Amino acid sequence: MNIVSHPATRAIIDLQNLAFNFRNIRDAVAPARVIAVVKADAYGHGALAVANHLAEAGADLFAVARLDEALELRDSGFLRPILLFGRLFAHEIPVAAGAGLRISVFDPRDVDWIEAARVDEPVPVHVKVDTGMGRVGVLWEQAPELFERLRKCGRCVVEGVYSHFATSDEADKRYAELQLRRFNDLLEKLEGAGLRPPMVHMANSGAVLDMPDSRFDAVRPGIILYGHYPSGETSRSIALRQVMTLETRVSHVRRLPAGFPISYGRRYTTCSETRVAVLPIGYADGVRRALTNRGHVLIGGQTYPMVGTITMDQLVVEIGEGAVSVGDRAVLWGRDGRRSIQALDVAAAIDTIPYELTCGVTRRVPRVYAGGTHGG
Repeated sequence: MNIVSHPATRAIIDLQNLAFNFRNIRDAVAPARVIAVVKADAYGHGALAVANHLAEAGADLFAVARLDEALELRDSGFLRPILLFGRLFAHEIPVAAGAGLRISVFDPRDVDWIEAARVDEPVPVHVKVDTGMGRVGVLWEQAPELFERLRKCGRCVVEGVYSHFATSDEADKRYAELQLRRFNDLLEKLEGAGLRPPMVHMANSGAVLDMPDSRFDAVRPGIILYGHYPSGETSRSIALRQVMTLETRVSHVRRLPAGFPISYGRRYTTCSETRVAVLPIGYADGVRRALTNRGHVLIGGQTYPMVGTITMDQLVVEIGEGAVSVGDRAVLWGRDGRRSIQALDVAAAIDTIPYELTCGVTRRVPRVYAGGTHGG
């Protein structure tokens, strides 16, 4: 039996807005290059479509976290340079090298694995330096020794060196400035030893906005590519447009009496006779359960509150006597007419970040691309 499905719930990806954000970032940081970060399926937006459209807009270098993410792009015909942020194990290095990927190096073990790998050509590498993030990378004070080790590695071509800020999205930039000083001290030492690579990069989204001295040869925008400021504490120095709109359709409109409980746990009870709309979207689609009695949606350009516990497949909004009917479009974040809901504001309501919201939109929500050509 052939069934044509037109899902009520979908994520609309505006490729024109994506290109707008990329161009504004590129113009703001020039002459630095832009390394477009498309890890985690382009923060939930669809890596292949996003990467292809950014390449059309002028992006010439991309980054992902994991080997499988890079190989998925390569298998789909995407041939632009890709930097891997995550560690490769010994058995993965020939695969990555064969796919023409840039590999991150964190300590001498990585160099040993590359030297032992059977690769046809020298592998381009970027050295990851820990200047205070405390996660991965060679400590900035020990990095010169690793660069000396790399100088002797006939199978490595040191293309870049980079570090990562821990607090560039905070108003207080003192710790970020300390990290930047540490990184600059390292660069001076590498310069003096003739070991400074041709590409130096450190600025993530918060630093792109607020720390121009950290831009160096390239920057690594992630969340700002997709139209979201990293937090409420960064500047708005670059104009952005939200790329994803998460929407669904009203499936039921019901009138309920006063004192009537709604959804699991009876966490909301109507104060008076009222009308509610049921939306066929829930936490299995990526709507955080923490938005229970905190979230809002736009229907017909009007804002309505989410009421009652958000469930796996459905949630309820109270519409009162609003002009809402079955089939009406409901926007959880994005634009509806002249009004919009920003993912940053949704995130703030539940003490999280917009990254988590867009990455959390699950695969059962189809991505629909508007405003340009795409792949995938």
